[in-house]
Amino acid sequence: KPPTNRRCLSRSSAIFQTEGVIEIGSVTRMKMAVSSRLLLLVAGAASICSIEGVLKAGVSKVNATLPVGVPLGGYSARKKDLWPIPEPTKYTTWMKPSIGHLTPTWVKALILSDGSTAFCFVTVDAIGAGGTLLEMAYDKAAGRGFKVPIENVALHGSHTHSGPAGITPEFLWEFAPAMDLVVPQLQEMLATFIADAMLEAGEKMQDASIGIGVGQLHGVTINRRANISPYLNKGSIDPNLAVLRVDDSRGKPLATLWNFAIHGTCFGPEQLLSNGDIMGGACEAIEKLIGGVALFVNADAGDIAPAPSACEGKPNFAGAPIIAKEVQKIRQNIKPSSSGQLYSFSTVVPFGETDLNLTLARVENCTHGGPLDICSLCAALKCDANIHLNGGWIEQNPRFSAFRFDIDGQHNILLTAPGEPLSDLGFQIRNDTEQLGFDHLILAGYSNNHMGYFATPREYEVGGYESLLTMWGEETAEKIRNNVKAVATKLKP
Repeated sequence: KPPTNRRCLSRSSAIFQTEGVIEIGSVTRMKMAVSSRLLLLVAGAASICSIEGVLKAGVSKVNATLPVGVPLGGYSARKKDLWPIPEPTKYTTWMKPSIGHLTPTWVKALILSDGSTAFCFVTVDAIGAGGTLLEMAYDKAAGRGFKVPIENVALHGSHTHSGPAGITPEFLWEFAPAMDLVVPQLQEMLATFIADAMLEAGEKMQDASIGIGVGQLHGVTINRRANISPYLNKGSIDPNLAVLRVDDSRGKPLATLWNFAIHGTCFGPEQLLSNGDIMGGACEAIEKLIGGVALFVNADAGDIAPAPSACEGKPNFAGAPIIAKEVQKIRQNIKPSSSGQLYSFSTVVPFGETDLNLTLARVENCTHGGPLDICSLCAALKCDANIHLNGGWIEQNPRFSAFRFDIDGQHNILLTAPGEPLSDLGFQIRNDTEQLGFDHLILAGYSNNHMGYFATPREYEVGGYESLLTMWGEETAEKIRNNVKAVATKLKP
């Protein structure tokens, strides 16, 4: 039998073993007392073992660049001239095919374990994260021996608008066309790359020190709704820059996970070379400056664009080294610890059909004037249309996850949101977690699912593109906020 304070995560069983105790699962940490003489043997099983509370980490970086000719996700302006008439190529139906690669697009995975609970964070250079893609990738990885439960895995899309498309089956994004029709071959390829990254990170588990810090970064982003919302100006951004520092046992950088709100739109729809946009450039700069693997997790970037000055010199983005230096500064001020406790909670919440309310203000930013003064008339008469879309059009069963890190007396948490929170909602979530007693928050938007924008009621009524794609109406942001708060509350210190 192992020492009293030793716990083992079996690669062929989701059971943790201690003296006299078997713990099943990492979310609830249920305990079942057994005889101290019980010996659990798993034939041929490899195990990740550590002293209770001793931290381990594994990280990977996999080139996930898809073939030339795939559609690039994010801009409907990349549609072909005859849309919606199909003009098929090998990988596209409605959108122009890519013509090459400016930089690789990456999948990166980071696994953290305290000997009892293990998390896996996966980042992908893509417009978002889809539940179907996550399930496909997880099934592939599990079939090859991956044992972190899917509830403890989070998939994060960087939100580059120059990454691969043709990978989501939800018809709304296919037909927009922001993603084009799903191509099973491309789905399989990307899912395999994600599975490869997860498995490689698991194979590289080693003793590690971990710490979390949060700073602020100004000057590289602007609020893109400043020209239509009376409540916002260009400086209405979320400046919070969270950094998760992971070092090996000698203090050498293993990984740097950074969390910031920024759209991947330095390149416009005319760009037909795949790349990771400014976030990919910043990750490359971080890796050169610090070492190890840099993983980017986007935040509440629904209304946050890169500042024009940050995009200058692309693909050598002027903002990339600015971001990298600030990440390095925050990282250097973090005191990592080799011991700590990890906790997680995850749940799937049915949202049901959309309650999409269309007005001219939402569709065309049209609140006055227009042909025959139609916009003014409709604003006065409240012309609208309500559209109820089922699960074939858009994901309706999002996963909300919470990952808590207790390190050196601090309670830190990573919370996922299944789409694009506007910064107003982001600040509400930050206030909620602070009131719950957490010291630092990593707010992970664009995670696990992609269900459109989450505009707060006041921004929803203002209208605009983000309001148009707030799919469950005026109460969408509150639904998201309540569910994020609910999973955080489950792990309240």
